[in-house]
Amino acid sequence: MFFIRTVFVLFLIFTLSPFSTPAFAISEEEKSFLLMYFKEDEIQVISATRSLKAITRVAENVEVVTKEDIELMNAHTLADVLNSVNGVQVNFSGVAPGSVAVAQIQGSRVDHVVILVDGVGINDISGGFADASLVPVQMIEKVEVIKGPASSVWGSSLGGVVNVITKAPAAQGIDGMISGSYGERNTGDFRAELSGRTARAGYYLYAGRLQTDGLRTHDSSFRNNIYSKLSYDFSKDTTATFTLLYNSAENDQGDFEAEGMRFESKEEVMLTTLALRSRLSDSLSIDVSARTAHKLTSGYYIDLINEAVYDSGSHDSRYGGSVRAEYRQGIHSVVFGADYDYLRTRATYLGGHNFYQNRAAVYANDTIAWGKLTVTPGLRFDSVDVKDTGLKENFFSPSLGVTYEIADKTILRGVVSRGFSVPGVAYLVATASIFLKNPDLGLEKVWSYQAGVETGALKYLWLKATVFRHDIRDAIVSQDINVEEGTWTNVNKDKVRRQGVEVAVKTLPVYNMTLAAAASLYQYKG
Repeated sequence: MFFIRTVFVLFLIFTLSPFSTPAFAISEEEKSFLLMYFKEDEIQVISATRSLKAITRVAENVEVVTKEDIELMNAHTLADVLNSVNGVQVNFSGVAPGSVAVAQIQGSRVDHVVILVDGVGINDISGGFADASLVPVQMIEKVEVIKGPASSVWGSSLGGVVNVITKAPAAQGIDGMISGSYGERNTGDFRAELSGRTARAGYYLYAGRLQTDGLRTHDSSFRNNIYSKLSYDFSKDTTATFTLLYNSAENDQGDFEAEGMRFESKEEVMLTTLALRSRLSDSLSIDVSARTAHKLTSGYYIDLINEAVYDSGSHDSRYGGSVRAEYRQGIHSVVFGADYDYLRTRATYLGGHNFYQNRAAVYANDTIAWGKLTVTPGLRFDSVDVKDTGLKENFFSPSLGVTYEIADKTILRGVVSRGFSVPGVAYLVATASIFLKNPDLGLEKVWSYQAGVETGALKYLWLKATVFRHDIRDAIVSQDINVEEGTWTNVNKDKVRRQGVEVAVKTLPVYNMTLAAAASLYQYKG
């Protein structure tokens, strides 16, 4: 409670303090230096506070991957992109392009990482994890990865947040492309996009297919994708935007002969958003948005030993909306907002019943810039109610971040935050032959501490180093019920600590070539 009260008092003091230099501005000198090492899209981020600001003012450990980076790495899906990010571990079900993949950040569990596309979460409601291969790369403008809890801004996200920012319609005229690649085992990636703008309306359209018969036995994958973004300017200060993503996939997820099993799956995913953004004055803007998401999955578990096939399917639905107001004046960039989501899931392994959730939240954060010092207090209140279970909790998520330019081209960062994770419905209600449900499970909670330094003082080099420590309470762990019978369940029990260090370095471009290296090391105690 002391930390919550401290953050709240600081928030009030900073909000009522005098205004001077803009908190969101980036000087031409600073921009010129950053562009020596980074692309234009990398030097400003929005995910840390849901407000666009210079990367040098961001206290959180954030990594940015741009569309130019994606083109160079020849990625096919978001999973390939995340596999290149330091501190992110991606687990693929196969080796072929388009294989189902889940991500961990700094050693977190896969269900602790939230993936957002146009502000819509694609995490599975029953299991809590997100398939990163659902998102094709051609439609991506950039990806912002927050490493560590981001609950004071995004809610349930104990491990981190992956925010996919999609391409906007062309600024003027018409633009487009068609590409295709084809190789052995019927492996191909085919893409087409068209973008344009008229006096008031803009559009971005994409269609693609990623396919392979598999680079090894039972490793096939076939994905079809359609994406559209339509915008209309009611005035120079007010714009409406509609987005739609549709993905259908068939995956053979491997032949685990040693374990006597094999998996196949089919899925259809559709995400839609409708947003109205208006700038009411030079200092105040407001966004109102609605979102829906549907995921229909059919899976087949094949028992190779008994030659039996078991059907497993699920249907997830999300309906939600957000209101966000941003006030920028002097040293302040203040964001106030509210989120609401209604979630429904039905699955064979959940007994075929519908399970519902309500998640509501209000949040506020500020970015206060006093010369070389930037302070970022944040606070969010979440209410979570998973119907027909014992999980109904409220949670406060405070955070306090600081950046300070201790010398020319050298910045220190530090952030302390509290976060949480809502367990997947399967943790609460699913029962198998030897696994028993536990409807009394509660939220997993974390206190996180991160500190780092970024410097360009070394000649021709940019260096970034970060240390982190995440102390998790009420961690969900397995517990035996009857050892002889082999029965077990999940409980909130352990205190878990994840701690480690990340280091990254890159050179100035030499004849358009940049050398970069990165490494991360973490330790798990619990």
